[in-house]
Amino acid sequence: MTRTLTLAAMLGLAALTAPPAHAADFDARSPKDVLAVVTTNGASGELTIGKDGKPTIKGQAGRIYFDVYFDDCDATKAQCGTLIFTGSWDSRKVTADQINRWNRWTLFCPAYLEADSSPDMWYSVAVSARSGREDVADDVERWMNCLQDFDDFVGAPDDFLKRNEPVTPPPAPSSPH
Repeated sequence: MTRTLTLAAMLGLAALTAPPAHAADFDARSPKDVLAVVTTNGASGELTIGKDGKPTIKGQAGRIYFDVYFDDCDATKAQCGTLIFTGSWDSRKVTADQINRWNRWTLFCPAYLEADSSPDMWYSVAVSARSGREDVADDVERWMNCLQDFDDFVGAPDDFLKRNEPVTPPPAPSSPH
């Protein structure tokens, strides 16, 4: 009986500490699994190895190219804890002020200007063994929306900002006192 209770306790502890059941089918830390989500959410892509030996996805959504870098990887670089989505544009017509206004507008995808004045945007995500396919799919969808918005912004920054800046309410009437 003691052995049965010990076995039951061990099985219960294993169930509490085991990764979720979906982990066998999907691991958000796996570049191959992330690539599968990227390519089923409207983009094409291929997995490559960067100069630093870390996996990278070279992707394309419509006419927009992007990369997904993997960071915080294990020794074999087969599982990584951080995904960094990046996009670069060739345009030189975006100013620092416009980028600052973009950054005040966006919640998830900040941007900056490179030394040559070309705009770049990024989005990073921490993942773990408990991150599900749906979680990564939500992040990929958010990234795809950011790509489209930023592409629209880069094409006509002032027009984009004018259309998307919050409307300032009129001042409250002053009191008659």
